[in-house]
Amino acid sequence: MKHILVLGGGPAGYVAALRAAQLGAQVTMIEAREVGGTCLNRGCIPTKAMVASVERLRLAREGAVFGVLTPEVDVDFAALSAHKEQATNTLREGVEHLLKARKVEVVHAHGRLAGARSVVLDDGSLLEGDAVILASGSEPARLPIFDFSDPRVMTSDEILRLDAVPASLAVIGGGAIGCEFASIFAGLGCKVTIIEMLTQLLPEEDKRAAHALQQAFRKAGIQVRVGTTVEEMTSGGEGDVLLTFAGGDQVSAERVLVSVGRRALSCGLGYEEAGVQLDRAGFVVTDETLRTAVDAVFAAGDLAGPPLLAHWAYHEGAVAAENAVIGGRLEVDRRIVPACVFSHPEVASCGITEDRAAAAGLEVEVASLRFNGNSKAVIEGENDGFVRIVTERGSGVVLGASLVGPKVTELVHEIALAAQQRLPLQAIAETIHAHPTLSEAIGEAALAGLGRGFHSL
Repeated sequence: MKHILVLGGGPAGYVAALRAAQLGAQVTMIEAREVGGTCLNRGCIPTKAMVASVERLRLAREGAVFGVLTPEVDVDFAALSAHKEQATNTLREGVEHLLKARKVEVVHAHGRLAGARSVVLDDGSLLEGDAVILASGSEPARLPIFDFSDPRVMTSDEILRLDAVPASLAVIGGGAIGCEFASIFAGLGCKVTIIEMLTQLLPEEDKRAAHALQQAFRKAGIQVRVGTTVEEMTSGGEGDVLLTFAGGDQVSAERVLVSVGRRALSCGLGYEEAGVQLDRAGFVVTDETLRTAVDAVFAAGDLAGPPLLAHWAYHEGAVAAENAVIGGRLEVDRRIVPACVFSHPEVASCGITEDRAAAAGLEVEVASLRFNGNSKAVIEGENDGFVRIVTERGSGVVLGASLVGPKVTELVHEIALAAQQRLPLQAIAETIHAHPTLSEAIGEAALAGLGRGFHSL
């Protein structure tokens, strides 16, 4: 029986451990903090619990439009935080139960790679196995211009520990993390300014989607500043933080969230000493089978570089485990990785979008529909946004999509499946979509792309 050591218990690590155990290996997983890593404890799960609370608040406040009259609606932030913690704890306990049921040994300690097949713990004890899977994850990047010893300045870790909604919040960085927190706290009544140094929010998404989100944010009262760089941070009046931009403009806020990306947790873990190669950003270099430069050492998840997404980490963890246990050459599939932003409105994409196609010089066609032509969206009062499906010119094969609007983080997967399997747009158009549902927007967009739209022009 092979013995697999997994260094890190986040999405990549615990999935690697579970998959290795499924394949009959003896597995030891080393994790210094909580099982589940950033995603479960300081990322995806607690933030989406907050999103769920804010969504219910928004629906209650808009009830009169639907004929539902309620008294003054307020926020119990302590109860909101308790719900967030309960969701996190429940899901973490579920992962712990799965690991126990699969007989994965979980060692709560700091571990360092000590060689090709060994890990040394902080108490000096040595664990040896047949292969090691590195999955130590990432942490929020910190810009030197900001004083993180000041409690008013936070990363995505600290903002989850707030005990009250600040009166004002400046969000530095307009990526997915920054946009989600801007949406959450604006929904809770906080005055939010979001600042992005590039020319659009969500720099990884199509310009059309970014523009739609910027418009929605401004309509919601969020001040959006793109193409703007913070040059100085000082103390302002009434205890606020004063941010000075290039050009001299200033904004003050009670709190500042710095969300400018994440960096690999690779320093001080013995990787380079053991011969594992790191790139300039500190991410572990692997081949497509997730093997590192050291025999029998694999790497998966955020540690192995972008995209830094939990579902991509799940995929990599499973691939690394299979190759580690059976010595296979299974490769990760980078073609179609859905990206989801849980802002209001939601944003999602997968595969080759319009801007990515243009950058690659691909000849494509676009099948599109606006949500104001979808019955369910109109019923729900969420009819802003669009579906844009990108297809290969000539063959009609689905390549990817960009979506903005209600529940698009769920809807994107039908298109991801079509792109993954290289199905033609015709296959989506011929699939009956129930009425009235938001998913009809996918079917109607496909019909429109084929010149057969019933509810669109």
